[in-house]
Amino acid sequence: MGKVAKWAVAVALCVGCAKASEPVTVNVQLDGGVVTPPPPPPPPPPPPDAGPPPDGGTPDAGPKFGGPGPWPIENVEYGFKEGIREMPVVGVTTDETQNLWIATNSALYLMKPGDKSFKRFDAKDGLHLPGNPISECNDSAGMLRPCPNGEADSPGISEIVGGGPDEVIVGYFGHHDWNLGSMPDGTPIDGSEQDPWRHSGKLERVRLKPNGTLEVIRFDMVSNNTVEFWHNRTVERMVYDHFTHPHELFVGSDHGVDKISPDKWKPNVGWFLAPENQQSWMSDHLHPRACFHAPCVDDSNQRLGDWRALAIDGAGDLWVGGRWAAGKIRYTADNTDWYNTPRRDKKNAIDPAFGDPYFGSCTGMRPIFCPPQEGDFVNISAVTVDKSGTIWWASGTLFNDPADVNYGVASMHGNGSDFKYYDPVRDIGLPEENVRDLLALPDGRLVVAGPNTGLVIWTPPAKGSTGPGTHVSIRAGQGIPDDGVMRLELDTMVDPPALHVATRGGAAVLRVLP
Repeated sequence: MGKVAKWAVAVALCVGCAKASEPVTVNVQLDGGVVTPPPPPPPPPPPPDAGPPPDGGTPDAGPKFGGPGPWPIENVEYGFKEGIREMPVVGVTTDETQNLWIATNSALYLMKPGDKSFKRFDAKDGLHLPGNPISECNDSAGMLRPCPNGEADSPGISEIVGGGPDEVIVGYFGHHDWNLGSMPDGTPIDGSEQDPWRHSGKLERVRLKPNGTLEVIRFDMVSNNTVEFWHNRTVERMVYDHFTHPHELFVGSDHGVDKISPDKWKPNVGWFLAPENQQSWMSDHLHPRACFHAPCVDDSNQRLGDWRALAIDGAGDLWVGGRWAAGKIRYTADNTDWYNTPRRDKKNAIDPAFGDPYFGSCTGMRPIFCPPQEGDFVNISAVTVDKSGTIWWASGTLFNDPADVNYGVASMHGNGSDFKYYDPVRDIGLPEENVRDLLALPDGRLVVAGPNTGLVIWTPPAKGSTGPGTHVSIRAGQGIPDDGVMRLELDTMVDPPALHVATRGGAAVLRVLP
């Protein structure tokens, strides 16, 4: 397949993709990174459904889902007066103990049930933020001490998602330098084992210890079958499965999509990429693809990356969308096989795959939306699955490239039939064309977020209807602290569910929706 990257302006190609079984990448910009010394190995993780939480819960007290949970059934905003020192808020999430975690670029914040203010954690607490590189890391050259550029790049934290009991997963920005040139075979140095920034960014598992401090374990993403390729660095979206395949984590990055099994992490013994080591808990990586203005015939001219859209469906499969392509990644538990396509069952890992071949005018495997040619930007910013199984996609620009287009919102039934398209302003009631995020509520409505205009709760038109549906807006001062929405998340571990809204001016948890 190929590889790519992102953050201010992404342009992906895949040149020289002819080495090993994992071809090369090409695309994007990012920034530097920082990390922290690894803590001592944790005790063996508990089984997902009944283990003791890291903060000392009773051994048989696994997470209990359903019911109102420990938080009030009301809408609450969080900002400076609750102890958040900087803005924007980039993520709001809860773990299986219902701890509330909030992240800014510079810090991670925790409010436990019953608390009135947040506790702040940063580099001094072990987070791998800029200026705090990890002391050692595995590499093709052996154990490197110190780890070269083993840290998050500025601005720091990019994304968080709640995990098991007393656990949150923290994602970082990584650094790319496309001026490093190429190796003799044409492979870009960026993303290769010669890249000095190969250990930057990444993600870590953070667990709250009984004494209130953090246990931090860094997950250094690298291709499973070779140490030649270290493309995935900036974490753009994460989703964590609490229900269908409990404690599986999916990570959308600047280049591909990874599957992580945090409970299976253990210190390496011997060669770190051996199946019993890194591959037991990490599977790196998959990506649908498109090629530049022609169907793909090999690994050259690929366009892939910027995986901002991830959603788990009722079967536990993963729907993904990026800047050029989209698709569904079939679930398999085996991390030594998940990244393969075809897999050991002889079936493609990604099915369906949208983006190649595409012939223009909505013919062929359209990349959800219908750009002029294959390999043109579609900027998929979010995907969600509603209670009927309909897949909803959003398009939203991020890079200010002259060729960028906001394509709006699309619905799709089955594995790629019956597409319908909606204008965010005319049909949905959002005051802008750019859709930052999108998710489905259990009652069938959709929450649609703009980067500058708050939220819309939209009831899509009934099947067969020609009308636009109905909507109600939520703006700053009406339950959210700022109109600049950064991220949405829905916690369905409690009932009524909790809508988490991260904004440029603070956070909100909404449990009473209009």
